[in-house]
Amino acid sequence: MTARSLNRLLLAFALLLGLTSWSDRAEAQQPDMRRSELRTAIGSLEAAIPSRSNDFKGLLVLRDRAEGLIAEARALRSESEATRDEVKQQAANGVAGADGLVAEAEAQFREDTRLARDAEAAWNTITELRRKLFSGHLFSYSLSPLSPTFWSELIQKGLPLIGDKMRTFAESWRSHVDENEATTDVVIMVIVAAGLLAGILILRRISHRLLARWRRFAVFSGVAPRRAAAIGALLELAFGTIPIPLALSLLAFVNEELDFAPPQFDGFLKTLVLAVVGVLLGSGILSAVMSPHDPRLRLVSVSQSAALVVYRTGTAMILVFATEIVFSSFAGIVHFMVILSEFSTVLMVLACITLMILGLAGLARADDDADATPAGIAVRGFVWLTPFAWIIAGFCLLCVIAGFTSLGAFVMGRFIVTAVLAAFAWLLLICIDALFVSAAEVAAAPRLQRLCRTLAVSPETLAIVSIGLSGLLRLMVLVALAFVLVGPWHLEYGEMNPFQDAFLGFNLSELRNLLGSAGFACLTFFVGVAGTRIATGWLDRQLLPQTRLDAGARYSIITVVGYGGLALTLILALGQLGVNPQSLTVIAGALSVGIGFGLQSIVSNFVSGLIVLAERPIRVGDLVTVKGEEGRVKRISVRSTLIATGDRTDLIVPNTDLITSIVRNKTLTDDTQRLRVPMVLDRDVDGQVLQDIVIGVARRHPNVAATPEPTILLVKLGETGLEYEARCFLVDGGASDATRSELNGVWLALFRKAGIKLAAPAVA
Repeated sequence: MTARSLNRLLLAFALLLGLTSWSDRAEAQQPDMRRSELRTAIGSLEAAIPSRSNDFKGLLVLRDRAEGLIAEARALRSESEATRDEVKQQAANGVAGADGLVAEAEAQFREDTRLARDAEAAWNTITELRRKLFSGHLFSYSLSPLSPTFWSELIQKGLPLIGDKMRTFAESWRSHVDENEATTDVVIMVIVAAGLLAGILILRRISHRLLARWRRFAVFSGVAPRRAAAIGALLELAFGTIPIPLALSLLAFVNEELDFAPPQFDGFLKTLVLAVVGVLLGSGILSAVMSPHDPRLRLVSVSQSAALVVYRTGTAMILVFATEIVFSSFAGIVHFMVILSEFSTVLMVLACITLMILGLAGLARADDDADATPAGIAVRGFVWLTPFAWIIAGFCLLCVIAGFTSLGAFVMGRFIVTAVLAAFAWLLLICIDALFVSAAEVAAAPRLQRLCRTLAVSPETLAIVSIGLSGLLRLMVLVALAFVLVGPWHLEYGEMNPFQDAFLGFNLSELRNLLGSAGFACLTFFVGVAGTRIATGWLDRQLLPQTRLDAGARYSIITVVGYGGLALTLILALGQLGVNPQSLTVIAGALSVGIGFGLQSIVSNFVSGLIVLAERPIRVGDLVTVKGEEGRVKRISVRSTLIATGDRTDLIVPNTDLITSIVRNKTLTDDTQRLRVPMVLDRDVDGQVLQDIVIGVARRHPNVAATPEPTILLVKLGETGLEYEARCFLVDGGASDATRSELNGVWLALFRKAGIKLAAPAVA
């Protein structure tokens, strides 16, 4: 028994060793199998490229395959790189047998790197072919509608074949239904469509009632007009527009599951659904912004006639553009002649141009009465869109006349899509601004006050959090808008993904190579400056006014953020030119000699400006006296400070003078300012009557502070009379001269009535 048990143990141990060695060999062979499969897939992709060099959608499929192969090749290269580094470390530590594995690991890493390069080269080839196809289609020459040949081909060849093609189309659909016994599918589709239509009608009725209730609630609760209009626009867009595209998408999904249409018509049906979705969403966005039926909910400050013109013109252009896309897809399926597709494109461009001209003319004739739109935002800053629209219309018309119909259709279609997306982003920005509250609104709303008590926060804190969230959401919308506005100008005409092929198929690295280092540096600097201005404007107008910081502190923060943003922008722009930020220290060292002589005063003023902004011995709005000049501080920059004097002149003071000289700041710790008015009166004046007149007039003046109370002092017994001095504190120190003049005028009139005489001048 013992020997038999020992034999069994030895057999089990041998089997375990065999399984372990087999698993090790399998693990070692697994990367090799992946490399072999990847090499085969890349070869298959390279072989398929020439056969699809003229097929745009086929190249799109190949590009997706290439992206998957690139990801797999890079993952495999990362694994082999980690293995190589591990083997090198073992060899460096003196592990037995590791030296012989270093060369093998290096060879595997080079092989994986080569596979990754081959996959990336295939992707670049596909992208270049797609760009050539795109440019070839975009700048292809076709017959001009002014050419007689265009009309002769249309009338003699294109139109007569429409009937035959439509009969072939109907027979194909009928045969598909008969072969697949799709009568039940037809009934199901009709039932589903009827149910979806009923659901859409119910939702629209619910949305109308919900909007009516919201208007009544907003009036009853005292909701701000713009906030009420923003919430109304969101409700209308959510309940009245978005369910329709969702229903159509569900209908398309049901069709795909039931196989209601022939396979060759699936692409057309998807295009039809997307076109209907685009029309409904576009018209819904325009309706939410313009509110053509209710001026109280209009988000732009325009008249009723202007709102109707924009809404009707925009909706009509979207409908024409969507119709042309649907017809082009249908013409490709039923094999219409090319002249028919060109004719439909010409009609689309000319119809959109006509609508744009009529719309611009209607806006020029529209009245300027926008008083009935309490929630509207002024659109004076968008006046430049009018000449831009005229330029687009003229360019597209010239393209059609010259025979470049595809280029005109591309520009017009992308202009429509971009305008709709920009309107949607603007709607979101308006709603974001309207849905967040300020500290004054929190203090005036009982519901918000209860929310503050529930959260145990102050109204200022709630307002700051609200404004901060609005700023974050605005930033997200603006970043998305930057891509979305560029997205419609990608390569694929019907591509719905706005992030696909942005910048006409160029990625950022390729765009940098196209523009060059200097061009990309200028673009970086422009974007950075624009972002800095937007950030400082948001801080100045929205966030900082909700805090308890005074005007000077707010100005210091805005100034520091502005200069910091410009410095960061400059560093990033120089980085695009190949300048290392660390090398700037070398440049600063080289300029130290020049700074020590010629630039000493500039650097001194710059450092002094930083000290003034940091320590804040003077602030914007302070009343200061510098070297005998008195005035209000208007602006503090890093080089100089602007002071407005009482005679409406501006005094530019170098910041060094504010640090090295004596500065008298009358409003640093106390905004009130003492006013002293000396007067010399006759020796026979009644002191009590004088006190009643002076103090009574000073108390009634609106610019004299109640505390400390005004007083009058007898400061000197002069040879010619008694010298008095009236003293009081002013609410607004900037109006001291006007207050002095008004007090003197009233005092003089009352002195004459009371018989108080001024002292006679001394006789020489």
